[in-house]
Formats: sequence, structure tokens, C-alpha cells
Amino acid sequence: VDIIVLLPKGHCTKIQELQMTTVLKENVHVFGVEGNSDELDEPIKTVFADMAFVKKHNLMSLNSINWSRVLVQMAHHFFAYFQCTPSLDTHPLPLVEVVVPTGAAGNLAAGYIAQKIGLPIRLVVAVNRNDIIHRTVQQGDFSLSKAVKSTLASAMDIQVPYNMERVFWLLSGSDSQVTRALMEQFERTQSVNLPKELHSKHSPVLPCPCLCSQVSRSCPGCWPDP
Repeated sequence: VDIIVLLPKGHCTKIQELQMTTVLKENVHVFGVEGNSDELDEPIKTVFADMAFVKKHNLMSLNSINWSRVLVQMAHHFFAYFQCTPSLDTHPLPLVEVVVPTGAAGNLAAGYIAQKIGLPIRLVVAVNRNDIIHRTVQQGDFSLSKAVKSTLASAMDIQVPYNMERVFWLLSGSDSQVTRALMEQFERTQSVNLPKELHSKHSPVLPCPCLCSQVSRSCPGCWPDP
């Protein structure tokens, strides 16, 4: 197995960069890439859309472009629920609130699917100043800001949360045509106002969205965004 790591140069902390660039195994290849995380994701998505190329070179992705990553994150939600619930003998099962810090919305999609399966959780979305998911949930405004804002939570510095396509598909009742139309419009114009019938479904699905643009210094181990 060969592992290829793409590092967005200048968009990680020094510790994160060292974690990725000091691996000495011969099968690990680390490349610094110009651009932010969104720009880095584009060629990856293009590669994995070419099924013939993927099969020829036996490729797989370990980020949430890969559906198996979302499946693993679903298991995390179930595990966390069982850890937080003292007994499963009560009826109905108690509701557990799960705060999901998110950038590309993979863990959010996993939580929503777990919810659809029947797991009694309530999802609270936490984002940094790159707030496209917050605006989508609150206002139905799925549109890019002028630029990606650098924060201490660099893994969340994302403007194109590609897993929202999966969330839209679930919200639309698995309507692939509606989902495709939304995403094609987003790719063309970088801005989509969700149809009212779709946005109105957000309330029971993603209640109490939380925008964490700054972290209080009173929170142990946390610092405000730069």
C-alpha cells in the first residue's frame, strides 16, 4: 500500500505540518500543495470521478469523499450514544445532543444518516468563521464567501462542504434530480438559495445550529480565532 498525503502549504499549524512531513516510511509520500483545502479537494474529486482511472491504479481516498469514511463516522455516533446513555431499557430512549464541529460536513452527514436509522440524537452544528454550513442551516443560503478565512481550526477552513450534497439528497427524500440541479447550480454560480420546501426540513434535522466564530479565553485550552 502506498499512501499519498497532500498538504495545503501555509494552511496548517507547524505541529500539523511536522506530523505529516516527518513520517519516514518508504510507502508514505507527502506533497505540499499550493492553495487552500477547497482547491486541494478539486483534483481529488476529479480523479475519483474517473472510474476507469481509479480501477486501473487501484485508488481509494481516506477523506469523506469516500463513502466508507462516512460509514465509519456513523459508527462513532452510535458508540458515543451508547457511552452517554446509562441504560437502553428505557422507552423511549433518551435524546443525546451531539455537537459536531464540521468543515466538509462528513461527520454531519454521518450523524444525520444515523438519525434516519433511528438513533435518538440531536445534531448541533459548530463552525468557525467559514460559515457556509451555518448560513445554509439558518437561512437556506448555500453560497461562497469572498475568501476562505484562516483560523486556528485549519481543518474547518472550508468553503465548499462537499458532503452537503449528501445532506441535500437525504433532505429531498433521496431525489437525485433535485440534488443534482442544486449542485450544478452551485458549481456554475457558487450560490444557491435552497427551495423553501427543502430548507423548511432543516429544522427537525439540524436543530440549534451553532456558529463558533470566536472561542472565549475562559474556555480551558481554547484561544480566539486569529
